[in-house]
This record gives sequence, C-alpha cells and structure tokens, in this order.
Amino acid sequence: MIINTKRFQLKSLTTKDVTGKYLSWFSGSKEVVEYIDYAKKNADIDKLRQYVKEREDREDVLFLGIFTDSGQHIGNIKYEPINLKDKSATMGILIGDKEWRGKGVATEVIKDSGKYLKENYKIKYIDLGVNKDNIAAVSAYKKMKFEVVEEDDNGFKMRLDLK
Repeated sequence: MIINTKRFQLKSLTTKDVTGKYLSWFSGSKEVVEYIDYAKKNADIDKLRQYVKEREDREDVLFLGIFTDSGQHIGNIKYEPINLKDKSATMGILIGDKEWRGKGVATEVIKDSGKYLKENYKIKYIDLGVNKDNIAAVSAYKKMKFEVVEEDDNGFKMRLDLK
C-alpha cells in the first residue's frame, strides 16, 4: 500500500525496513527517548523487527514508513487501533531523521494519511496522546486543528475531526 504526498511516499512498513538506522532513531535524541514510548524499551533490532512483524497483517493497524523521493526512510506514522465502530484511529508519529524535523513533514503526512483513512476506512476522527512537556508537538498539533479533549498529569489526549 502506498500513499503519495507532495514530497513523500508513505508505504506499509515491513521487517525489511527495520535497519540499524531505524533502530538508531530510538537512542539518538533526547526528544525521542523522552516522548516515544517504544524508545523506553531498550529495543534491539530483533525486538524492533518483531514489533513491526506483529503489526504487518493486522486489519486494525496502518503502519507506514515515510520515505523521500530518493527512497530515504525518515520516519513512521502508525494508526493503531483503527476502530471502525467508533470511526476513529489512534495515531503515533516519529520523524526519526533529525534533518527532517521542523520541516512540515508531520503536517503533510497526517493530512494525506488522514484523507486515506477517511476515504478507505470511513474514519471521522484521529486521536493521539502527547506529553504536555513536548511543547513543539502540542503546538504543531494545535496548528493542524487537533483539539485537547482530555488532560491528565502526563499529557493531553487530542482529537482531529476529519470533516
């Protein structure tokens, strides 16, 4: 499965995409270690491959690698679970390649993958959880029209209406 955005290709992530570079995203930056739950698990390449493999054929998961036109894997976006009954999908995103952070990747990728979810799964809402200390992410999500629907000690649950 492929979704083409203006600058990227979003492709179903497979174990072949799990490389040393991908693994390095989980230890290479304070932001990732602090704000991405998987990074706290001290993963090795075999565990990361297993994590991807467990999601490959699930109907309630859309796990996509973000690739540049030259084929460089720069991040992932994952919707898990996709809840057809509630017409919602819970999103997680990681721009692993530091060179691409702050360049509008998330906005572009969320917009086009959201459109795909709406057209192919009839999804109306994208939900996400974000640490309230991750000020850059909270700000970016608010710019994309995500709204805070819940708050606890650690963070916000935010929702985007795909109208």
